[in-house]
Amino acid sequence: MLAKTIYELMLYGFFFVLFAGAYAILYAMGRFAGLPWLIRFSYLFALLQFLSGMGMFLSNYLDAFWRYIILFSSVAYFLIPPFMWRVVEEMHKRHDH
Repeated sequence: MLAKTIYELMLYGFFFVLFAGAYAILYAMGRFAGLPWLIRFSYLFALLQFLSGMGMFLSNYLDAFWRYIILFSSVAYFLIPPFMWRVVEEMHKRHDH
């Protein structure tokens, strides 16, 4: 039973990182290329990343501390690509690029 639980947590963790990366890359590509459909498509990966995080959050194997860090990360990762896009745009505006 423990091996199965750890295996599931590893899978959820793998997909959490994979989907978060796909969301960030597709979001940035959509913004850079001016393709609103690609930005909307990236949100699918944000949802999948959130669901992967919920799989870890709902596991009884992890302490509450780690479960709440995962919950916070699942929500925060949704906000990071748009926030970082604004940071990059602002940096380029300041330096006339």
